Amino acid sequence: MRETPEMSVHEAPTAGPNVGLLPPDFWVSHRRGFIIATLAAPLMAILGALGTDEIPFGPRLIYWLILMLSGALIGFGVSTGVRVWGRLGGRPVLEGALVAFAIALPLTLIVSAASGIFFGNPIPSASQLLIMFGLVFMISSVITALNYVVNMRAAPSADAPVPAMPPSALETVPDDEVIAAQVRLLDRLPPLHRAGPVIALEAEDHYLRVHTPAGSTLILMRLSDAIAELDGADGAQTHRSWWVARDAVERIDRGDGRATLHLPGNVAAPVSRTHYRSLRSAGWF
Repeated sequence: MRETPEMSVHEAPTAGPNVGLLPPDFWVSHRRGFIIATLAAPLMAILGALGTDEIPFGPRLIYWLILMLSGALIGFGVSTGVRVWGRLGGRPVLEGALVAFAIALPLTLIVSAASGIFFGNPIPSASQLLIMFGLVFMISSVITALNYVVNMRAAPSADAPVPAMPPSALETVPDDEVIAAQVRLLDRLPPLHRAGPVIALEAEDHYLRVHTPAGSTLILMRLSDAIAELDGADGAQTHRSWWVARDAVERIDRGDGRATLHLPGNVAAPVSRTHYRSLRSAGWF
């Protein structure tokens, strides 16, 4: 092989960040990524991909294991950091580009070092290293995009049935717990947020940010479907991208036919001109 980089299998973040908590499926997806990387290395070694058949099978297998597992490990760290940072949670294209770029930087150096050790390639010049980075970044971008698509398809469907609590069980719990059990949307949230109540819903591209007293979390769901799963909770849509629980409003700023609803946790929900009149008629203002 002559300075031809190969990208390892790694995982992209799932549906976006959770404030203070990474959902269980995040760890599952990354375990799957490490398994795929481990299985892909022998396959690449057997095929002698990218000219690696120049060396015996044993060193060739070690070479591919180094690249594959390095990519998976870097992808895990980068994805975790981006997920916790959370600034691009509702922008999967920008988030994926950042993940691919951050993976390609260190992986390019690993590819260069591994090629020197196993194939005797000289230390690349700055221009050669830049070309190598471009190839690694391109492959990383493709794999990251594929992981985003797979994880989006694996996310819970808005039409997935939610097990109902039997009437006999409802008779044995307090009224406030019965009300919480009837809010089906809570079942989709990470454990930290399931106690509710839902303070507000905020649409972000294909994702939905659910605000609760524990903070906020992103799920893959449409705003209209989420409102339907609130089971008639006392609230209203205030904007094409927002739904707000009525009893969560702490302060209202009004002006020019619009308003801003201030909610717990320094959350500010806009009220558009379209919804202002209906909310005023309903006694919100």
